[in-house]
Amino acid sequence: MRTFAHTEGYSLLQERRDAAAMTRQAQILDMLSDRGFHSVSELADILHVAPSTIRRDLEQLADRQLVRRTHGGAAPIGSNGSSGASTTLHHADKEAIGRAMADRILDGQTVLLDSGTTTLEVARHLHSSRVTIVTNDLRIGSVIAEKQSANLVFIGGELLPNDFSMWGPTSVEQLRHLRVNVAILGCDTVLDDGLYSVSSYEIELKRVMLSIASEAFFVADSSKFGRDALFRIAELEPFQAGITDAHLDPLRASTFPVPLIRATSG
Repeated sequence: MRTFAHTEGYSLLQERRDAAAMTRQAQILDMLSDRGFHSVSELADILHVAPSTIRRDLEQLADRQLVRRTHGGAAPIGSNGSSGASTTLHHADKEAIGRAMADRILDGQTVLLDSGTTTLEVARHLHSSRVTIVTNDLRIGSVIAEKQSANLVFIGGELLPNDFSMWGPTSVEQLRHLRVNVAILGCDTVLDDGLYSVSSYEIELKRVMLSIASEAFFVADSSKFGRDALFRIAELEPFQAGITDAHLDPLRASTFPVPLIRATSG
């Protein structure tokens, strides 16, 4: 028979497990929001847990209609689904970042917008006139097409599975023949030594984006700082600055080799 002490200890252990699961599931939602499909093995490697734990997390999230289970992994539920989780997670922070970055774009510039939900907010908040926007993101292309003061150059190629991004040799070759004033890149993770991605798909494309720009910025909400990822996209030194949200600790921000601008929402 369990004693009271045993019961209390079991309860505390279960509470900790539940809290860890909630944190892990929030991270999963965040990653799916930014990059679309992720495999079970990718998520397990990034979060340092067993694949069986990830499968259990995905099943729980799918039961709550927050993700769509696919063969070998999961994808976010899109705008035609019953949940807006893929677009609302950190939305206020991303909106503030997008507004702050858009304010730094000058009239007449040619600007490359990388794919992602944060760069999408940059596109939505653009107010400069006579700008030309280069992008490989279907959603950004749609937003820019509605703006009378902006020209659109769309990068073709292959559509990433369960995503809105074009990639592949065609995309890379098309980009190599361009030159832009400003490149604005997204990423999965920001570490002290660079920007990282959890997938190798778009690394070459992002590096070419950086190489064709006179100046570059990266945009990343505070949840992406210090998170594990496998593939390094680029060092931080080529960037003029990074734009993040006000939740990033200012002392932490001051340790980076490039300026970090902390945008305030509201």
